[in-house]
Amino acid sequence: MSKIEDVNIELERLRSLFSSVDETKTQLVDNLIEQAAFMKVELDKLQEQIKKHGAVQVSSKGTQRQTEAAKYYTKLVNSYGTVIKTLNTILGTQVDDGDDAFDEFLKRANE
Repeated sequence: MSKIEDVNIELERLRSLFSSVDETKTQLVDNLIEQAAFMKVELDKLQEQIKKHGAVQVSSKGTQRQTEAAKYYTKLVNSYGTVIKTLNTILGTQVDDGDDAFDEFLKRANE
């Protein structure tokens, strides 16, 4: 499949989640939904590159640095998370994925 087809599939999937939401809200976030679909497809492609080529390059002198794909992935995944949280808020639902190790750490730090 082409990238455009992948984006359109993800776009339809995301829009279907908003089928029961007030049309005014849906129109308000439609561009955000389009951005989320694009970012999801980009993240998938970058993840494939990272799996294939790795996230770290080693120079001839032995120094290591993050690949461009890994740098872009890191930035994009943060943006994607923000967009998804915003869309989730519009939907009026909260996804509870349980506490992970970081959440547990924060709880202990705040005690």
